[in-house]
Parts: sequence; C-alpha cells; structure tokens
Amino acid sequence: METKKERLSIIINEIIENGQVDIKSIAKKLNVSQMTIYRDVDDFISSRLVRKEKGILKTNDSFSLEYFHEVRANLSLNAKNKLVEEAGKLIKPNSIVALDDSTTTIQFLNFQHYLEGTTVITNSFKLIMGLSNNSKIKLISVGGRYQKSTGSFAGVLTENTISQLPSSILFMSSTSLDGTQLYTHDEDVYRFKSMFMLNTDQKYYLVDTSKIGKKSMHKQADLNEFDKCFFAGPKLEPSFLSKIQKKKINYEFFKIKN
Repeated sequence: METKKERLSIIINEIIENGQVDIKSIAKKLNVSQMTIYRDVDDFISSRLVRKEKGILKTNDSFSLEYFHEVRANLSLNAKNKLVEEAGKLIKPNSIVALDDSTTTIQFLNFQHYLEGTTVITNSFKLIMGLSNNSKIKLISVGGRYQKSTGSFAGVLTENTISQLPSSILFMSSTSLDGTQLYTHDEDVYRFKSMFMLNTDQKYYLVDTSKIGKKSMHKQADLNEFDKCFFAGPKLEPSFLSKIQKKKINYEFFKIKN
C-alpha cells in the first residue's frame, strides 16, 4: 500500500492533469477507503485550494496549481536527490548544462559542486535564484513569460532563446511516464522541453518511480531518445522493466525508500 505522500502525489497529478478527481475511483485505485482519501487531502480542503463537490475533488482557483507544484517539489525527495546525485557525475568541466524546470532538476541546488566550472542554461526561476550566488557557475536565464503554476519561464520568448543556445548536456524530467513514452501536462512546457531536447548534444532523463504508469495531455518523447535514463524509487515493476529492456533502453535504477 502506498504511503500518504505517494497517494498525495497520485491525487495531485490527477487533479493537475484533469482538473478534478473522483474520490470513489481514486480510493479503489489506491486500495484504500474513501475516508483515507478525505484525510489525505484535508489540508487542501481546509486551505480552500481544493473543493469537495458530490464525491469529486476539484481545483478551487487558478493559484491551486502553483501550490500543487510546491507540494510536488517536496514529494519523493530521497529519490529525486539520488537521481541528481548520480546523473550529475556525467557533467564535465566547461560544459554547457541545460536544466528544465522540473521538481527533479531543482535538486541540483543541493549538488551545486557538479555545476561549478560550467555554464547553466535554465528557465526555472528557483534554479536561477538558487544558483545566482555561486560565483563558480555561469548562469543564463532564458527569460520569457513567468508562469506561476510551474515557477518558471515559458512562451515564445523562452522557446526562441533556447533555440539560440545550444548545450552540451541536458537533464530533464516529466510529470508522467507510460510504457516508454513520457508526457507533460502543459502545452507551454511541452514546447520548451522539445526545444531543449532539439538543441543539445547529450540528453538524460531523470524520473522517480511514482510517475511511472501515468499519462498526461501531451506526449513529449520516447525513452529511446535519451542517451541514458535514470530511475529511482522503491522498485521497478516487472512489466515496465520488460518494456524498457525490449526496447534496449540504456538505464540505471536506484532503489530508494521514500
């Protein structure tokens, strides 16, 4: 049975992707009682970020997504930190490192020594602020329209800037992964991630296992488009393992308790 944090991650992702979640259905999916689901999201309801309506949980206003992004940033932290700790070893001095705005790559703030001696390109406002005080890191913000829901810059200006800044190595994640297809929930996010992928030499995908087996609105890419994929979490399901091995995906898995 999933922990409360794992259940919240699933519930939050469904609300973000679909705008609502059916309490009875999600309780059945997670093999818990409906009362457990109510207890899990009680803080959201009390804070009026989510409203309960005839067995449905819905977002209450446009600021909910921003809060959910903050919540998601604190889920599966052990796995996310392990992913960055291991993948960061691939960075070489004088590299141009592209980092997306995911809640996984934000953990590079905890491993800044990997980025010292490099130039970092990112659209993540948190990364920009967190890395700006490190004199050993050259920092390029791609700018653009600030998007509160993800704490990052997006839009045409962002995409145009990324297209003019080729990078040596890209680290990115996604909100969901189904089979070997990774998905993103937002059209703006889809576009700038695509531009990052198009304009880099080496691509690495980092994802915690709580995101496996989920779909979002936009199909972003296939795992075989990356030089290597890094997974971290309690386990990899045999069915998923079979799919990535069949496609000969280059991957590494780190067993982590969340």
